[in-house]
Amino acid sequence: MSRRAQVTLVVGGFVAAVVAGYVAAVLYDARVAKLPYDTSGGMYAGGQLLTSLAAFCAVALVPTLLALWFLRRHERFWNAVAVASVAFAIAGLVAVLTPLVVPDTQHIAPLFMSLLGIAQLLGAPLWFMAFVLFAILAPSPRTRRKLVMAATIEVVIGVFALVHWFVPAARL
Repeated sequence: MSRRAQVTLVVGGFVAAVVAGYVAAVLYDARVAKLPYDTSGGMYAGGQLLTSLAAFCAVALVPTLLALWFLRRHERFWNAVAVASVAFAIAGLVAVLTPLVVPDTQHIAPLFMSLLGIAQLLGAPLWFMAFVLFAILAPSPRTRRKLVMAATIEVVIGVFALVHWFVPAARL
């Protein structure tokens, strides 16, 4: 398949994802408009946003995986992805461990780190699966090792998440 056909297929997939999100929002609007108006507008809009976002993400998964497949032989791209993945995972681990070291203060840096820490605690399974998928698609052993390292760091974050959420006396 030519490069132009690959780009057209991926871009067409993302256009289809945008259309699916829009259609989901319209269908949500049509269904909820028939209900009695006893909820706040913000809740209505939030439901519409989540519905359209879910439809977009479900359809956008296919062109995203196709793009990654088409890029599987590009060493520089995958090396950049691997380095960014390791940096992201290390930043997440630091954010998860920060509450153990830094006392709660009203400064922006601890607030940002705590938000990043919560996002990492909740997203560890997603990031782990993404890094494993990237490692499978990566073209070289060196890049694969970096991605496996990022996945391993996410496993450590996942263990911290399990302790945080399921062991009441060990709140991070």
